[in-house]
Amino acid sequence: MLLMPIISIGQTCTGNFGEPVVNITFESGFNPGPTMATNYNYTTVSCPTDGSYKITSSTFACFNNNWHTLLEDHTPGDANGFMMLVNASNAPGEFFKQTISGLCPGTTYEFSAYVVNVLKPSASGIKPNLTFIIESVGGVELGNYSSGNISESLNPEWKKYGMIFTTTAGISEVVLKIINIAPGGNGNDLALDDITFRACGPTVLPKLNGSQAPLSICEGKSLKISLDAELSSGYNNPSFQWQVKTTGSTWNDIPGANSKAVEISINSTTEITFQYRLAVAESYNINSPGCRILSDILTLNRIDKPIVDAGVDKNTIQNKPVSLEGTSVGNNLTYQWIPSTYLDDPFKLNPIATPLEDITYTLQVTDECNNVITDEVFVKVYKEISIPNTFSPNNDGVNDLWNIIGLTSYPESKIKVFNRYGNEIFLSSGYENPWDGRYLGSELSPGVYYYMIDLNNGTKLISGSVLIVK
Repeated sequence: MLLMPIISIGQTCTGNFGEPVVNITFESGFNPGPTMATNYNYTTVSCPTDGSYKITSSTFACFNNNWHTLLEDHTPGDANGFMMLVNASNAPGEFFKQTISGLCPGTTYEFSAYVVNVLKPSASGIKPNLTFIIESVGGVELGNYSSGNISESLNPEWKKYGMIFTTTAGISEVVLKIINIAPGGNGNDLALDDITFRACGPTVLPKLNGSQAPLSICEGKSLKISLDAELSSGYNNPSFQWQVKTTGSTWNDIPGANSKAVEISINSTTEITFQYRLAVAESYNINSPGCRILSDILTLNRIDKPIVDAGVDKNTIQNKPVSLEGTSVGNNLTYQWIPSTYLDDPFKLNPIATPLEDITYTLQVTDECNNVITDEVFVKVYKEISIPNTFSPNNDGVNDLWNIIGLTSYPESKIKVFNRYGNEIFLSSGYENPWDGRYLGSELSPGVYYYMIDLNNGTKLISGSVLIVK
């Protein structure tokens, strides 16, 4: 069943976020069981009753099918992930409480959580109404937000709720409370998932060589790039740290790249992609990753040298065109075949060649980085064969031999001649010595004889008849 996320957050961050400092997903794989402080009873039954909850990966047709069937939790890509499934108590009150650690003093955060009303509209029940409270460990309230009534929907809809709050000096832990101010009974049933805290700050507009557009670097080439950013107001004394991520790696701080504008030298011999982002925080928090906000990502892609193949070697006959089967992999490529002799167009990848003699062609491919890659293909050109249909072996010195023009250029050829009864009367490998119209040294009678010629070059057999006259 399709679950539609809907944003219904109380306050929004108008600048950039950091990565989640806290991300409560209720885990995945093996059910963690009761892992949080709550006034509700933990249960393992499929459908929790009033005043109880379950950590589960799905629900199915609970309470006579008055609940939606949820086939998965909210977390994207969370195979066999879990959520907190809650059936509210008859008395309104707190059902979730957890201490959140790892925050930074003097930092603004976004808190958010996803909630879905699991009751179907046809059940006409009580609507969940939640209050989210964030307090210091000492009980000082830092933020408060009410969801209002969370209505039923024809299909289950995950909704995002949350708020913006700021930790004061000395505070690195807070307490999150979620209170259901509606009573239980018929309705007030919900699922909770993906509770996150992440830093919120000014707007960061990063630039790579003065632009946010992706940039390219040629394989094997060095490049010096400039990274810079525009930062809106919001921090009293901001500090900066540029980070890099290459193909298959995680984000890492770039040593020494701790100012808003830096220059980086790159050698792209091994890396396919470079990604850059700027981390920003108040100066006293910059060394704590959970305090930083992060810019959008800038990308530098490697342009690989083209892969070039001039194709398989070719065999052809004089005056018979043959296509050169060049292939290449790459972008913005230009082609040139050298030499251009006998080609219809030396600047296309698959030209037509009509050579009169053996020739080797070189395919030269140039990319946008001026890399030139070459490969060769050999074209074997056999002479065109002309087979006489008559000869007169009468020893007058004229047309005494069956001279097949061009056949000597096929040294692997096999020639057979048969009489009208199918008896083989002549056999030759190669044709250095043309047939003289004899069989075992004796002259043959005038008449029609039949031949088969195999050039042994992958072409089909040549067959026909020849007439001996005297």
